[in-house]
Amino acid sequence: MKGARTIIVVAAVTILLVPCAAYAEGVFDNLILSPRARAMGGAFVAVSDDETAIFTNPAGLADQASIGFYGSYVDLFGYPYFNLGSLSAVVPTNYGTVGFGARIFKVEQNDVDLQKEYTISLGQGFTLMKDVHSSLAFGYAANLYGLSFEAQSVSGEDLGSANAVGFDVGVLGTLRGRTRFGFFMKNINNPKMGKTDTEDLPQWFTAGVAYSPYGGVTTSLEMQKQDDEDVRTCFGVEAEVNDFVTVRAGLQNHPNRVSAGFGARWQAVRIDYSYTSHAVLPGSHHFGLGVAF
Repeated sequence: MKGARTIIVVAAVTILLVPCAAYAEGVFDNLILSPRARAMGGAFVAVSDDETAIFTNPAGLADQASIGFYGSYVDLFGYPYFNLGSLSAVVPTNYGTVGFGARIFKVEQNDVDLQKEYTISLGQGFTLMKDVHSSLAFGYAANLYGLSFEAQSVSGEDLGSANAVGFDVGVLGTLRGRTRFGFFMKNINNPKMGKTDTEDLPQWFTAGVAYSPYGGVTTSLEMQKQDDEDVRTCFGVEAEVNDFVTVRAGLQNHPNRVSAGFGARWQAVRIDYSYTSHAVLPGSHHFGLGVAF
C-alpha cells in the first residue's frame, strides 16, 4: 500500500505540474531561475546582463567585467514540496567570460525526493565586435541533465535515473546604447533522455528586444516558441528609483500571469525579489542574492 500511495502522489504531482509550468512538458521545463527576470514577466533574453545569463542567454556573459556569484530559491506556486533553486557564477578571462550554472528542481513528500531534476551548465560569452555605437556578442553553453526518482513502482521496481547532454547558443547586440536585441536557442542538439523509452527534452527558441527610453528605465518584449506549442509573449519593465532600489513589473500569456518585484543593491551585494501570479494556484515568491568582486 505504501508503494501504491507513493505512485499516486507522483501522478498527482505530475498532473498538477503540467498545466502550471511554463510549458506542458514533464521534465526540465522552461522554469525562470532569476527573480529579476521573473519580475519582468520572463522578458529577459535581450537584457541578460548579470550572472544568470548562463540560463537566459549565454551571450550576456560577455558583459560581465568582474567575478560574480548569484543564488536564487522559490517554492513554486507557494507549495513547499515544489523546490526550485539555482546557483551561477561568472569569471572574466582574456578570451571572453566563462559562466557556470547549477539548477535543481525537487518534488518532495514526507522528506522523500519523489522526483529530482538537476542541470549543470558551463558556458562562455565573448564580444564579436564593438564600437561607440553598437556591439555584438555570442555565447554558448553545455548542459548536463540528470533526472532521478526515489519512489518505487507498485511492483517494487526502482524507477531509476537518467542523464543527457544539451547545448545552447545565444546572440546579444546593442544599437546606439538604447536598444538591445537577443536570440537564444535551447537544446539545439535535440537531446533525449532514457535508454529504452526515450523522451525528447524540450527545445525552445526565444527572441526579444529591449529599449531604454531614458537612463534608468528598461522595457523589454520577448517571444518564446517551444516545439509545436503556442507562442508565448512576455513584456517587462525595470526602473531605478535611486542608486539603491529598482522596481520591476511584467506580464505574459500562455498561461496568463502578471508579476512584480524589486531589487536592492548596496556596494557589491544585491538582493532581488519577485512575485508571480497564477490563474488557479497561489502565487510564487522568488528570492535571489548576488555578490560581485
